[in-house]
Amino acid sequence: MSTDAVVDRSRQRKALLAWGSLAAAAALITTAAFTDAAHLNLGTNGIGGADSTYNIQVGATDAQGEFVAGQWQEADDPAGVPIAIDGAQAVFPGSDPISVVIPVRNDSPVFNSSLTLTLSQLPDDAANGVVTDANYLSSLRFDVSMPATSLGATPVAQTDLTFAQVSALVLNDLAADEESTVTLAIRLLSQTESGAAFPDNDLSGKGAFLQATFDGESI
Repeated sequence: MSTDAVVDRSRQRKALLAWGSLAAAAALITTAAFTDAAHLNLGTNGIGGADSTYNIQVGATDAQGEFVAGQWQEADDPAGVPIAIDGAQAVFPGSDPISVVIPVRNDSPVFNSSLTLTLSQLPDDAANGVVTDANYLSSLRFDVSMPATSLGATPVAQTDLTFAQVSALVLNDLAADEESTVTLAIRLLSQTESGAAFPDNDLSGKGAFLQATFDGESI
């Protein structure tokens, strides 16, 4: 065997030994690294869940349509819940207003809520005497009031509104679990007040069948 071959093999062995030493050193560095981890559960009680319900309620009513103090109902069926208004059948042109105080509350444990009021006409049902007369409806005027709330420092006081104007009427916001009231007063104008072309007697025996809807949105 030549001297050159022996030298080449010797160099190869040294190179392999050197590479092995570097690989071993790298392995020692890798296995000696410190490790750690941090685990965070999002939300102390998750995201959403039972406490994240949003709900607007009005006062519960008895069989006569009177509000029952301290009790609440959803009233979310579009058919509506009848509420009693003293003197509703004794209204005449120029008579004193009739009114009703409606309890409302934000039954949400965490969400604040906006609140609006809209009046709409119930569908006519002549067979059951439910017919809204256009002249009668045009002669009605509405006052809407609501005291200040924790989120609305200024009481609401809207007066002499027409039926069409009570549409998405902005009321005071309600904080989570906050209760309040909305007062709706209604009067029938005389022909002198309204300037209508028809005489007051044309409204005799006529009427209007309306529904009040409270809408809210979480804020």
